[in-house]
Amino acid sequence: MEFLDRIKSFSSIEVIPDEPDGQRIRGIIRIRSDAGVQEFSLIFHYSRPVKVDRRMAGIILTMPVINHAYFAQRIKLSFPVSALDLAMIRDLVSINNVEVFVNKICRRRYEFFKPKFLPREEEKTPENAIGNTEIESTESSTKSNGTRQKPYANRIGILSSGGKESLLSYGILKEIGIETYPIFFAESGGHWRTAKTSYDQISLSDPNTTKIWSNVDRYYSMMLRNLKCLDQNVVRKRADTYPVRLFIFPVYVMASLPLVANLGLSGLVMGNEFDDPREMPPYNGIRHYYGIYDQSQDFADRINKYFSGNGYACELFSILYPVLGNVVQNMLGRRYPDLFRGQRSCHSCHFSNGKIEPCGKCTKCIGIMLFASAAGLDLESIGYHEKNPESILQLARNARMRLDQDELAYLLNRISSGASGDRSHVTGLHMLPGERNLLNSVREPIRSKVLDLLRMYTSGTFYLQNGKWVEAG
Repeated sequence: MEFLDRIKSFSSIEVIPDEPDGQRIRGIIRIRSDAGVQEFSLIFHYSRPVKVDRRMAGIILTMPVINHAYFAQRIKLSFPVSALDLAMIRDLVSINNVEVFVNKICRRRYEFFKPKFLPREEEKTPENAIGNTEIESTESSTKSNGTRQKPYANRIGILSSGGKESLLSYGILKEIGIETYPIFFAESGGHWRTAKTSYDQISLSDPNTTKIWSNVDRYYSMMLRNLKCLDQNVVRKRADTYPVRLFIFPVYVMASLPLVANLGLSGLVMGNEFDDPREMPPYNGIRHYYGIYDQSQDFADRINKYFSGNGYACELFSILYPVLGNVVQNMLGRRYPDLFRGQRSCHSCHFSNGKIEPCGKCTKCIGIMLFASAAGLDLESIGYHEKNPESILQLARNARMRLDQDELAYLLNRISSGASGDRSHVTGLHMLPGERNLLNSVREPIRSKVLDLLRMYTSGTFYLQNGKWVEAG
């Protein structure tokens, strides 16, 4: 049996939205497989009224489905879609398929997949990577969902999670005078514990804060149970990565679109930090994004093309993509200590003595402990009880850390010796290949104001020359 036939679990996944009711989007996700037909009622509920039609509701409900498109013969969209909608969904499905094939099936960290479903060496091809998922629509639309009205230039939404990047983005934008609208996405299940501490803190002081609740976590769990290629015993074990899911931010971004239109937002800010392009070679000749496409500039460009085509005068962007995590952590802890105390970056947070604390064991937690220790920040204030530098170093050495290798070496040396080392790109600002200026993707005057602040916590400007980061003169 050919690989693409072996790996398929669903003959179709169908998205059927209900009529939106003012603060809630609801629809049925219907999956067909050899086991029969199952349905899941997927819900997005907003803490403020929104105006959404069936078309936009359908687009929002489709985003989680893309995570499992590689395993489906067909995605059926049972709602009105335009040519722009179809083009975007097809692009995202194609990219997600490649990311899942390369980074979850071939370059896997855990053995989530049963051996008989893994590709043989000769099957690790670009054709098998892109898959053969068909996208079928039942109704067409020529309507633009957005608005051609000029938005409020100073109103920007921040996709907020309680992690260091979104908190620092919020702190910087507030400081430079932006009218901020923090948007928290509350997934059902334990993930909300990660964001709850900062949500409780920010919502008390910022009346613009919005929460979107969804039961999408339960949908993901249902889909995992129905993927015949997965070893359910391994899936049920705790791991620091998901068995399949890679497209997380498309769900958050599209779920925020009703707020973009209703509030007149001119921008949506993601907390993306720097990813070194040198560490992203192709796999077997297959270009991919190492599982972080939805945190890349290419993703922002694709979404902005969709926004513009649909009449949304709004841009998706990051203000932190030129800096690494150690800079983010240091600046957050030192410049915005109140926001720092709300930071929770662990996906397995738990309640302890009435407070939400991180697990302290996963690679995300170990990374945060390295960042905070290297910066001389108080680990206890963000829920970590392990403060011994040697113990933290040992945890890092024993774990399969997913940090940039230059940054990891810098952190280990900084903590073990107390020395910052030579002037390094790790603590600097990066001008990416193809950029004319630093932070080129951010519009003025935000760009200049953000750079003024970032320069206070960085060691210089660096650009790639012959495969090495070189400091600008």
